[in-house]
Amino acid sequence: MRRDPRKSDASHFDAAYYRRFYEQPGTRVSDQKSVLRLAGFVVSYLRYLQLPIKHVLDLGCGMGHWRSALRQLAPKARHHGVEHSDYLCERFGWQKGSAVDHAPGRTFDLVVCQGVLQYLDDRSASSAIENLAALSHGALYLEALTAKDWKTNVDRSVTDGDVHLRAGSWYLRRLRRHFVPLGGGVFVKRDCGIALFELESLG
Repeated sequence: MRRDPRKSDASHFDAAYYRRFYEQPGTRVSDQKSVLRLAGFVVSYLRYLQLPIKHVLDLGCGMGHWRSALRQLAPKARHHGVEHSDYLCERFGWQKGSAVDHAPGRTFDLVVCQGVLQYLDDRSASSAIENLAALSHGALYLEALTAKDWKTNVDRSVTDGDVHLRAGSWYLRRLRRHFVPLGGGVFVKRDCGIALFELESLG
């Protein structure tokens, strides 16, 4: 049985977790430089599509790498950081919340949800996808570790495997109800008002 952090006290995501996976050079899965490169791609793509990037909701904002990247890439954008980890909320002052049910009463130009959904069971992850759709009026960047990724695409020595490993198709079936996938983890709302050439989307 895998952990469902939404139903826990978030103790799994403590100082030791972030020290191992995000701070120590030999064991971290990501760092500020890699997120800057990723955010550069996402921001550039959305600008190409002429989608505004004024308000960005970062669900599971972690160490704040997206906030730092946006300060360089889109300095006028306002970053809204929401985090489940009590440790990080205390350390960085993030708003406490979950991708499953965060409901600020507004929508955002871009919603970022990186490395979160694999920690949720099927029911909670499905609810989170519905919530991501409700929170975005423009674009979504989503990253979630899949069973195929675990088998062929990741370095297991620096990747947390204590997660729910689902097929990528499981996510895409639910996402396609609300979003058009563009590749690279970028999705746009079906009703966001932009025209996409046929080969720009994955259906």
